[in-house]
Amino acid sequence: MSPRAWRGLERILQHPHAPRWNQTIGDRVGDAELARLAAFRDELAHAALEADAEPSSRMAARIEALRGRLLLLDALPAGFDAARDFEELPTTDREAIVRRLEDLVPIDAPIDDAIVYSTSGTTGHPVIVPSHPGAMVQNLAHLERAAALHGLELEPREGEPFALNATVQRRTYVFATTMSGWLGAVFVKLNLAEHDWAGGAASRTRFLRELAPALVASEPVTLAESIRLELPIRPRVVVSSAVSLSPSQAEVVERVWGARVIDLYSATETGPIAVTVPGVSGHVVIVPDLFVEALDADGARVQDGIRGEITVTGGRNPFLPLVRYRTGDHGRLTTVTLPDGRRARAILDLEGRAPVSFRATDGSRIGSVDVARRIRPLAAFVQHALRQRRDGAIELRIRPLPGVPIPEEDFEHVLVDLFGRDARVSVVVDPDLGADGGKVVAWVSDVD
Repeated sequence: MSPRAWRGLERILQHPHAPRWNQTIGDRVGDAELARLAAFRDELAHAALEADAEPSSRMAARIEALRGRLLLLDALPAGFDAARDFEELPTTDREAIVRRLEDLVPIDAPIDDAIVYSTSGTTGHPVIVPSHPGAMVQNLAHLERAAALHGLELEPREGEPFALNATVQRRTYVFATTMSGWLGAVFVKLNLAEHDWAGGAASRTRFLRELAPALVASEPVTLAESIRLELPIRPRVVVSSAVSLSPSQAEVVERVWGARVIDLYSATETGPIAVTVPGVSGHVVIVPDLFVEALDADGARVQDGIRGEITVTGGRNPFLPLVRYRTGDHGRLTTVTLPDGRRARAILDLEGRAPVSFRATDGSRIGSVDVARRIRPLAAFVQHALRQRRDGAIELRIRPLPGVPIPEEDFEHVLVDLFGRDARVSVVVDPDLGADGGKVVAWVSDVD
């Protein structure tokens, strides 16, 4: 990073009211990645958005270019033509990433620069997703496009605080770094929970007041808590992702903070997919090289206006070029006209990942992320479903990987540690969980 960027980061790291930093993290973005980002920004400035219900010739050519490089496509019959036979392509999903990752990564991909993310998402599959720093930094260009559709121009400055990722969790990464793709502006990841601040709520207030982030990235549960805590921030734009944000909550955030609120539909495996746009129904697909379709339970494409599982092809990740990837989310597709007159695809009535909170025996809140972080390291498993019943009892159902034992007692101990000594906990190993192809809801709470 430049000397000016470092000085700006140093001021944040050494702030007298800073939180308890627990990680040192960089974006691993160098000159080559920045050059590709500049080219992608230029492409976005001129590229049309996908506006048709059929894949473009560019998408068909992309599939043809993957043949011989992606084991997933080796079974395609002789004479297969991606433009003509697109709907004959096999579908993939989270379970395919868990069980057959080698089929989904190009065999010639140089993995020296690979990075990985872990996620459980809608369907409860714990997934390790390979990616590349260059693909991750290009997501900034998608955020710029989303902000432009809201009439905003993001203005990061070298060495100045710009972006805040806020969460409320019992334990999470807390760090500050600079963003190479945004001129070396400072990015901060914070846990708003008081236990991560030496000076408690008073330090949190003073730090946030001086940080003054222009962009806040978060999710609905944390946004609600931020409003309740009356945090002293006035961002220009708020990006909510990970789980569904209701229009009513977006209105509250806009009114209290005076910010534009963008609900981002995204996943670790796919990157950004679609965003809300003023005056346009649903979520508008903003990625120019992503083809979105809706499929029925049998994998057949449904017509526009018919509810189906959102399925995507394309993306910017060289280590995971998506081929008809079934997201586990559902909605209706249509083509809309944007305020600037362009046509684009949109997802209506998106049913994504709903925010879920549980209650410990002492009445405190436990987020699904807190539970996920504790159970994932215990054993390798394909899928899970955790339910808290109205009487507070916890049931965790786990679908094991074939041949991998599930230490049920370890899972029980972790859940009791989280929910309280008197918590009633049961762990069920269920090899048939999700086997019927239905959507498994990972987190359910019947507690009011």
